[in-house]
Amino acid sequence: MKIGKLIKGLLGGNKEVVISDDPFGRNTPPIPGVTGAVAPPTQSEPVREPSVVVHRDEIIGERSRIAGYSFRAHSTDNSVRPSVEGALAALKADNVITVAQRRLALLPLRTEDWQSADFRPLIAPLTTFLIEPPAAGSDSTAWIAVLDEIKSTGGRVGIDSAAASSFPAALDRASLVLIDFGAYSLEAFERVVRNLAATRPELELLAGGIGSWAEHRMCQALGLRYSLGGFAAAPDEEEQGEKLNQSQLVLIEMLNLLRRDADLEDLVAVAKRDPGVAVKVVEMANSPMSGLSAPVASLDQALMVLGRQMLYRWLSLGIYRAGSSGRDEALLEIALTRARFLELVALGNRPKQESDELFLVGMLSLLDSLLGMPMAAALGKIHLPQFVVDVLLKSEGPYGRFLMLALAMEKGRSEQAAKLAEDLGIDAEKLEESHAAAFAWAQTALTSS
Repeated sequence: MKIGKLIKGLLGGNKEVVISDDPFGRNTPPIPGVTGAVAPPTQSEPVREPSVVVHRDEIIGERSRIAGYSFRAHSTDNSVRPSVEGALAALKADNVITVAQRRLALLPLRTEDWQSADFRPLIAPLTTFLIEPPAAGSDSTAWIAVLDEIKSTGGRVGIDSAAASSFPAALDRASLVLIDFGAYSLEAFERVVRNLAATRPELELLAGGIGSWAEHRMCQALGLRYSLGGFAAAPDEEEQGEKLNQSQLVLIEMLNLLRRDADLEDLVAVAKRDPGVAVKVVEMANSPMSGLSAPVASLDQALMVLGRQMLYRWLSLGIYRAGSSGRDEALLEIALTRARFLELVALGNRPKQESDELFLVGMLSLLDSLLGMPMAAALGKIHLPQFVVDVLLKSEGPYGRFLMLALAMEKGRSEQAAKLAEDLGIDAEKLEESHAAAFAWAQTALTSS
């Protein structure tokens, strides 16, 4: 496993807007020396349209891993619906087609969206368009035609369970059916799932509105393939209070030794207590990114090659990878995106040390969910600077607003994110670019490890 690859990228003037009280130029005086000529009317600066950003929700699949994402383009001004062209451009820029090469990429659209723009550049093997159906009893001709066109262009069709009930012909076109967990009683939900599974076994069933890992497991037991609901980063109640495994204990102890600037011999002694950790450290030191002319064979040489900064990052990654649950891998993916985003927004306007520390804050911000214990108890096992503890426990201190910014971006709260960026002296135009870059970086890091 090449874990080393996990570690190693508008200006707008605020001109004063002049509003003319004579917009048609009827009372504009003649230009001196030009008979009968009138000066052109004063033109106000055009109103700038709100930016379009993409919000992603994790889709959890088998073994509790992230199986894909639901991508939704929206305006930074929640009162304004983005243009179809703006939404399409944002989705193109957001790595959708790369994700859809190996994971489900769910794109909710209206019939008129598909009809008015060319979404074919987003199509990859797992691109699935969830097309909003017409009202029950309405003419479905145009909607069915769109479903047929999507299939003819190589895309996959998704519909919701209400549409499947109202328009049975749509099931012949669908690859996926979304069943809203909150729209049914538990008994009715089970009945819908079992009916679809029995009559259309080829369909992929996605449960929407799932709020916890327990609900996800229940849906898996019923035979649904995916769950959607923004619960991926939440603690799992069934894992609360579980003991850390041996590898996680070793990695945490090594982190503590690094914080205390311990000697190399002490780090080597702890790493040797877990053969898996020792092998990974040597493997990472020998990765092509280290640029060694000859491979290292000993643990102490490997630690010297890596250096404290890279080792610190790898140890924080390793805590996630040392777990045995697929959920740990899902948490790692979220943590990587969060950490890289915090690092990117700090680069350029903060010292390098602060951007490194913000990466660590992002990586450790899910420690409570990972270890199945309250954050205070989890942090009690790691010796961290007080300002890192303050932000992870209470969102306070110099990095508190940075973590709040990352969470606002993850939840699609654009207005809150813009305000936090202003308070932090970060160009709001950089937010979406940095978040998309962080997401792409995390995807690449995970696939190359």
